[in-house]
Amino acid sequence: MTPATRLFTIAVATLGALGSAPARADRPLVSETADVIERGACQVEAAGANSRASGSPNVRDLGAVFTCGMAFDTQPALAYGRIRAADVKQETLLLGAKTTLRAPEAGRAGFGVAYSIGAVKEPTLSWRREDLNVVGLVTLEVAQSLLGHANLGWTRSRSARQSTTTWSLGVETVGDFTMAADVFGDDRGRPSVSAGVGYAFGKALSVNAALATLFEATRVHQISVGAKLVF
Repeated sequence: MTPATRLFTIAVATLGALGSAPARADRPLVSETADVIERGACQVEAAGANSRASGSPNVRDLGAVFTCGMAFDTQPALAYGRIRAADVKQETLLLGAKTTLRAPEAGRAGFGVAYSIGAVKEPTLSWRREDLNVVGLVTLEVAQSLLGHANLGWTRSRSARQSTTTWSLGVETVGDFTMAADVFGDDRGRPSVSAGVGYAFGKALSVNAALATLFEATRVHQISVGAKLVF
């Protein structure tokens, strides 16, 4: 296995825990929240990430996710991502949604569920269905202007022919300037950590940046930046 392929394999597996870093909403938070955006509102979030490990080429990850608030407290999402390491690359598509079962309120936890199906495309090959994901979501105000999130999920990989249990714990501040930190992983690897900041320029536009360390056998460090437009 070449250094590029080795890092690419590590990064793809671990970025899966990140939800493929650019192709997820609510950055810089990694954990999924139990609430959804209001009905009729939509948002587009795009980001780029660079991952590196000692002795291997960098892995670059670009992506975007489009979501809208719908009836029944549901928020569908369509995401696209592209991962590249030297001459190795992969494209991903994800179609999913999140449904709030009980909205979080002051002093009361909120609950939800997220579900998605993903597809991948590699050079010279056609698109193929790859994974199925279901995640339980909890959000709770743990202190004034501080939210805590917990996720527990199940992923089925078609190519690996195996199921994985995923988990995530995260906290974030509330306001125009936000800070977020997460620890996350699955039952087949070591935990990872992420920390980031974000700033909202009014209600329509916000930007963010995050750092993550992926504690695999070969440690991977990632930096990412992104922006979100709400309309």
